[in-house]
Amino acid sequence: MSQWKSLPEPDTADWEKLCERCGRCCYEKFDYRGRIFYTNTPCPHLDVTSNSCRIYHQRERLHPECARLTPDLVKAGILPADCPYVKNIENYSAPLMDEDPF
Repeated sequence: MSQWKSLPEPDTADWEKLCERCGRCCYEKFDYRGRIFYTNTPCPHLDVTSNSCRIYHQRERLHPECARLTPDLVKAGILPADCPYVKNIENYSAPLMDEDPF
């Protein structure tokens, strides 16, 4: 069985339970030559103390730039390597964090 197929169905309680609420996926990212890089800039709706989205249940309507996490988006390499959605995926290409050298 593919490690990708072992992920729960999106928008289910099991899918949401995977999230550890670190908030890192809520920081701005950019793509440079096919590689994702994180910035130090959090989404304006992220409470950086609690790492919670202030508008979570309405985020797509109130902040259209927010992308709902889907298996395809997970596969695109936008999550940190230790994120529960990807930490057991062999050869996962995680984004570089701001402290990582180019």
